[in-house]
Amino acid sequence: MNAASAPGRVVMVVANRIDGDSRVQKSAQSMSEAGWDVHLVGLSVSGRQEHYRHGDATYHKIPVPKMDPPKNLRRRLAALRYPLAYGDTARIKHGDTRIKAERIELEAIDDERGQGRDGLLRPPRHVRRLARKVQRFWIGRRIGQTRARDSYAARDDGRIDRFERGWWTLLLGDRVWRRLDIDAVRIELALQPEIIRLEPDLIHAHDMHPIGICARAAARIRRSGRTVKLLYDAHEFVPGCDTLPADRFESLVRYERRYLPGADAIVTVSEPLAELLREHHGLDRTPAVVLNAPLTPDYSRPDPGDIRSACGLGADTPLGVYSGWAAPERKIEWIIEAAARIPGFHVAFLVNRPNHPYVKSLISLGTALGVADRLHFRGYVDYADLPRFLSTADVGIHPMQSGPINHEIALPNKFFEYSHARLPLVVSDVKTLSEEVRRIGNGEVFASGDIGGLVVAIEKVLANPDAYRSAYRDPDVLAEYTWERQVHTYVELYEELIGPAPVPVSEGALGV
Repeated sequence: MNAASAPGRVVMVVANRIDGDSRVQKSAQSMSEAGWDVHLVGLSVSGRQEHYRHGDATYHKIPVPKMDPPKNLRRRLAALRYPLAYGDTARIKHGDTRIKAERIELEAIDDERGQGRDGLLRPPRHVRRLARKVQRFWIGRRIGQTRARDSYAARDDGRIDRFERGWWTLLLGDRVWRRLDIDAVRIELALQPEIIRLEPDLIHAHDMHPIGICARAAARIRRSGRTVKLLYDAHEFVPGCDTLPADRFESLVRYERRYLPGADAIVTVSEPLAELLREHHGLDRTPAVVLNAPLTPDYSRPDPGDIRSACGLGADTPLGVYSGWAAPERKIEWIIEAAARIPGFHVAFLVNRPNHPYVKSLISLGTALGVADRLHFRGYVDYADLPRFLSTADVGIHPMQSGPINHEIALPNKFFEYSHARLPLVVSDVKTLSEEVRRIGNGEVFASGDIGGLVVAIEKVLANPDAYRSAYRDPDVLAEYTWERQVHTYVELYEELIGPAPVPVSEGALGV
């Protein structure tokens, strides 16, 4: 690929595989349609570089190199505490295999007594058996110490870990992220050369993980004499991610704090988050807001099918849907527990990782509760088709747990996608989401963690769905909640940072 930069070249960066991240994909496509030369850089899981066109943008997926983390204090102490442990955990299996092989050999020698000629190394039978017992004891002791060492080393946030984290923070300050999170270093090694190679006029960093990579890449580009601007797209409030492992949480907080000031502009996903960012970082300017709204359903696209048909269900079967990221903090198990109390109620789950251990635990829960035949797990569908695909369900459910600040301030894409599918909603009482559902009147709210309340909310919606769908009859309700409307803010920021797009903005691109 020719890396010579055209005027208005934008490099968007995300620290994931791109697929399934609808905000990133929509941003790349929309800004390409608006006239900029957009390149989207993310991670490859194939082990090789991938460069291809997708829509009007160019995608670059780069594999992340392997890299051993620094040996921390806990691991060093574990090695001293368990000196007989194998250096490599894989040796446990080798030790077991060796014991089995020696046992077979001992039995074979006994069976073959008196046959053939043996060499000098044939001690008496009782000596050989004693030697095997000593061997089993020794290998068993080493295996036990290896497992104990690994268990001890895997502990997190004990006194040792807090001491070491404080020590490195004292020495390195906000640069401690390099010591605490090896993944950030690995991702930078993968992505920074590609960012620089593409010679951007604007770097658009999506989410917390690429902000430092992009800020450091921008600094290198500027040292070479070129001008480049940096836009930070904050998807979450990082200090609110305190359920992460302690080292990673500390790393991300300091990582963002160090490199956010290098951004020439900041955009985020909701008004409450914009205010939090302004207050927490002492910003002179409140970040702009681009809601993660879906594209207006395009009925000229090929028919994507629908969720009801995909599950093999008739029109009279009550069907709920959950669409989005599958992770323990989403409390998807509450939906399954509620479904077990509602006779004949089916639920479809469109999740990012159908084979993930958490999803498998949900399937096991459904089996234990006797509702496995009423649960339907599927992968994602294209973001442009999602509202149409969901539209034949009876209710969209989002059981987000209350408490974490990022949950309380979120207006998640599920809210917009369910709404554009004209679905009644059932949501937990997290602040921003529940307030919007109550304001519009398109659903019911239940107290987070109250399975009985979730059952009541679902049954109320199923009893009279038209009462909730009527909220969508007013075209103004959803007019603001379209990607075509939201993308205007991106265009304004891009023009402020690097000037108008070299190709005139099309009316179709901006939905005007």
